[in-house]
Amino acid sequence: MSLEWFYRMEHAVRQSLPGVCEGFDELNIVFDTGTTTKHPSFIFSVAVGFDEGEQESFCLIHFDPVNQEFYCYHSEEDTDFETKALFGNLDEMLAFIHDAFHEYLDEMEDADFDDEDEEFDDYDDDLEEFDDYDDEFEEDGEENDSIEWITNDKYAHIEEHSPNGDIEYNIHYKLGIVPETGDGVLLRNTVTKENGEESEEGIMIFFKEEEAPYIKDLIGEYLAREIPYR
Repeated sequence: MSLEWFYRMEHAVRQSLPGVCEGFDELNIVFDTGTTTKHPSFIFSVAVGFDEGEQESFCLIHFDPVNQEFYCYHSEEDTDFETKALFGNLDEMLAFIHDAFHEYLDEMEDADFDDEDEEFDDYDDDLEEFDDYDDEFEEDGEENDSIEWITNDKYAHIEEHSPNGDIEYNIHYKLGIVPETGDGVLLRNTVTKENGEESEEGIMIFFKEEEAPYIKDLIGEYLAREIPYR
């Protein structure tokens, strides 16, 4: 299974993306790739929120390395079903990205106007997500309010396919430090989609500076282990 075609198309999309839509100049469009799954993907996002690195994806395109084809899933407006669409060439892919971007803009424009304090529901969802973190970990003290985030947001998209159904994990990571104590903070938020249902789990792990080398060693041992079924 070769990813040569995947990387060639990635280069072509990056070269062509600025000319897809004038709206791309008004918003900060981010093009990432996810290669941690059996089917790698192109991830197109918009930088949102007030913290650098916050992103909201609007288009996801997968690559099947066995059949050497790009595809996506598209939800029908009048039904709950998703259809699988194949891309025959670069122009079809760019057209789909363009349409997905405008669907994203339409969704923001159709947000709940009854709430005068909300300009876009999508932006507020991001802010509410971090408010939830504060509520959940208030019992740990006021130190959560003084966390200094020292990395950009990191995102991972993982898929698991089995006869019992497909599971998607969208995972958000961020590393920070508590200036008063020097403690490290690892934030991990996971959105799981399974059988049409979505669940979310967020955790924050605090650790001392002296613990960092041990955590690094443990992760190294995990990555170096032999996996019989691979």
